[in-house]
Parts: sequence; C-alpha cells; structure tokens
Amino acid sequence: MNVAELVKVINEITPLNFAFDDDKVGLLIGSEENDVSGILVAHDLENAVLEQLDKENINTVITYHPAPMKEVLNDRGEYIEELVGLSLEFENKDINVISLHTAQDVRNNGNADTLVELFNIKDVEVFANTHEDFGAGRIGTIDPIYNIDFLKLVEKNLNTKIIRTNAYFDNIEVINKLAVLPGSGTQFIDEIINEADVFLTGDISHRYFLLADDNGLGLVQVNHISTEIPGMSKFVDILANELNIKAVSYTHLRAHETEADLVCRLLIEKK
Repeated sequence: MNVAELVKVINEITPLNFAFDDDKVGLLIGSEENDVSGILVAHDLENAVLEQLDKENINTVITYHPAPMKEVLNDRGEYIEELVGLSLEFENKDINVISLHTAQDVRNNGNADTLVELFNIKDVEVFANTHEDFGAGRIGTIDPIYNIDFLKLVEKNLNTKIIRTNAYFDNIEVINKLAVLPGSGTQFIDEIINEADVFLTGDISHRYFLLADDNGLGLVQVNHISTEIPGMSKFVDILANELNIKAVSYTHLRAHETEADLVCRLLIEKK
C-alpha cells in the first residue's frame, strides 16, 4: 500500500473536505507515491512519536493535530506554509504525516459524536458548522443530573482530573441541556450561550468565563485533548478494521501531566 491508497481509505472514514476551510488536514509531509511500511496513530508530533517510529521501522504517522507550520513570505511576495521545529525532523527522516484535525471532529461518528455517546445526549443538534450539516459542536438534552455529579461523570468519561468551572456553574442545581465541542470551543460560545445549561469543552479564555457568568451559562473546561482522545480511539479501531490489521495500544506520559492523565497512543502493526 502506498500513501495515496492510505489517504483514500482515511478519506472514506473521515472526509477531509469537511474540515474548517483554514484547517491543515491531509498529507502534510511526505509523498503520495511513498510505500507505507507501517502506521502509527498519534495525537501530536512529538519526540516520543519519532522515537517509536524509529524503533518499529515505521514511516507513516496519522495525527489528530496538524504538523507545526508557519506562514512565511516567499521571494514572489506570496504567503506560503513552511514546516518548522519538529516537523522538519519528520521530513528529514522521510516520515509521511497525515493529519485529521477538525475533519475528525465534525464527521459522523467522529470526536463530537463520541462525546454525545459518552454523555448520552438526546435530541441532538449540530452547531459550529463547517459545511452544510456538518459541525464540530453538539447540543441536546441529558438525563437530569446534579452539577457535582456531572463533574464526577466528566472525570470518569474523559479520564481526566483537569477540570475547571466558571462561577455560574455552582448556581446550577440540575443540568438538563448540555453542549459539547471537542478541543477548543471558545469561539463558538455565542451560538449556544442562551440554549444550553452547560457547555463542556477545552481551552476557554478568561473573558469567556466572565461572559458565561453574565449570561447564565455553566462552563466546564477540561484538558484539551481529553475531549478528542475517545473519538480518535474509535478512529483507530475503524481504520484497523478497514485495513484488516491489528491495532496495538501503548501509553506515553507527557511532561506536564500526572500519572492520572496518561495520553494514549495507538500503534497499528506493520503488515
């Protein structure tokens, strides 16, 4: 199998054109003509991922987050994207890098829908749209739950102890309507601020905590990737099934996390 054939399979699972228009998805490093010696699925490009690729003699990695890049001005006065930092090491080692990012968030049965399943959200509507009926956010009703019990459910379902709430959240006795968005949902708060009791997402800036307080919306901010890992784990299972190969899991502890916050990496064995 070459990279082009792998990208075709990935595109059937996670249509890359569903991503936000300014997002960097698809083959970002490498060539479609390269043969695939093995596949590693990771959340980000990291040194630990590069070490694992070397160890297993694997030349292709599928990431959730895009490879680090920056916009530069070329000699013709045009702005182009250029690889930076660790991305250059992957390029120098001839590693193919395919990124999914928001295409994986919005797709049917993707990261957002996985959160719907985890929190048993009903009467679901989509927000934070990318294209037509596809969007990164979900909002709907849940079985009534006390606020303190909801935080326990978040900790259990998303396997994280990194949970932050706004002041208004403590005023909510029972939660009936929940909005969720994997990753960073700050820029989409306005779409659901008068629609939900609570908004669960990652990376909420301080001013939006204040905005939610003023408008009677409870906010629950968790570790950014905790909202994305469940859907990515499902992606690996689907991809392994499509390719008829075995998925093997391993764990990697990031420097800024505790033992309670292990980040799962999923390895697909070489054929």
